[in-house]
Amino acid sequence: MRAEEPDDLRTELESRAPGAWELYSKAAETRELDASPSLRRRSWRREEGWAARWHERGALRFAAATSPSELFAALDEAAAIPARPEEPPDWPRRTAAAGPPAPVVEPPEIFEPLARELAAASRGEASLAGLSVRQGRVEERIWNGAGLDVAQGQTLMDGLATAAARRGPRAHASRLPFRWAGEPEIAALARRLADAATLPLSDRPAPFSTGQWLLDPGVAAAFLAALAPAFRARRPHRALAARPASTALLRIVDDASSDAPSDGEGVATRRIVLFEHGEWAGRLEDLRSAKRSGRPPTGHGVRSSFRTPPRAAPRRLFFEADSPSITSALLARVKRGLFAAALAAPVRVDLDADRYEVEFTGISVVNGRAQGEVGGARATGRVTELLRRIGGAAEDRQFFALPFLVGSPTLLVERASFD
Repeated sequence: MRAEEPDDLRTELESRAPGAWELYSKAAETRELDASPSLRRRSWRREEGWAARWHERGALRFAAATSPSELFAALDEAAAIPARPEEPPDWPRRTAAAGPPAPVVEPPEIFEPLARELAAASRGEASLAGLSVRQGRVEERIWNGAGLDVAQGQTLMDGLATAAARRGPRAHASRLPFRWAGEPEIAALARRLADAATLPLSDRPAPFSTGQWLLDPGVAAAFLAALAPAFRARRPHRALAARPASTALLRIVDDASSDAPSDGEGVATRRIVLFEHGEWAGRLEDLRSAKRSGRPPTGHGVRSSFRTPPRAAPRRLFFEADSPSITSALLARVKRGLFAAALAAPVRVDLDADRYEVEFTGISVVNGRAQGEVGGARATGRVTELLRRIGGAAEDRQFFALPFLVGSPTLLVERASFD
């Protein structure tokens, strides 16, 4: 790759679309460790990507490639594709330099510690069958015709853990993704794995048709992730438009400030409150949606890959409570209900119909005490009613990759319907 090729690309884009272009580059390096009781395999990967957007012949164009020279060659092909007329977005104008890149180190050896924690958490019923851990760094740089020049880097540690459990003739396996911002949270992952692997082995159905519902942070986060399309909509969905649709206890926020200073379009990251006091309070905007709506961009132009244009999407979405309680205090408030410890199927939400369905495994609770495992249960109802009935939140908020980061504490829903 010639050193001047990025400059050549910017010169070519400026000649095609004076002041109305964007150039994006990405370099990612990861080191991976796949482990099982009898295997250790390490691998190294590196990816480079380039993408351009520009306004030509009355439309916004997009091209992507794995090198500057290939992207240069792709510009003519992309410009020849018929496209719907569209005004260019209002490109941001700022500069931000990245700090020195951190070295990419080998993923930690955590198979044995996690296996021990899982055996203890499951009382010997579950074992660790497989573990993939990935540690890496992503470097991004964005230029545009308005004068933007933003560089940023992110480190990551994520992976996938697989547990197998057996109880008599019954067996079950579960797979859980994880992502850690700092030190590995081995004990918390082991507890989640143990619940997901062993609770489905119970043949006990839900003992109540109605009752209180305590949601583990992972279950509550999955429910919130299912609501995410509502926050990209031009108007509030029925499920979030009816007042009052929530207590003042809880709000829904997106704030990726701790992850990166800019989004995938170079717009500064900021905190945005999406739902508060029972009202739809905001929406996620990238440059294109902001141009159409007449609102300012919110820093939520997300690139799922350098091969596709950015779009408005969550970056770090979470429930936020004003006065969280300790988890044991929430449990003590359950007079008769179910604790949803792990999902048995993906959460299903129909925002237009204002309906949800959550299949889960868990534990029955009476007067704040566990009464027994529940192998499978299903909660159904209206999204508006569920949000309105959230009566408590704990201080144990956790984040999960679903695939964007979604966070939630343990939540207490005062009334739900089960079958």
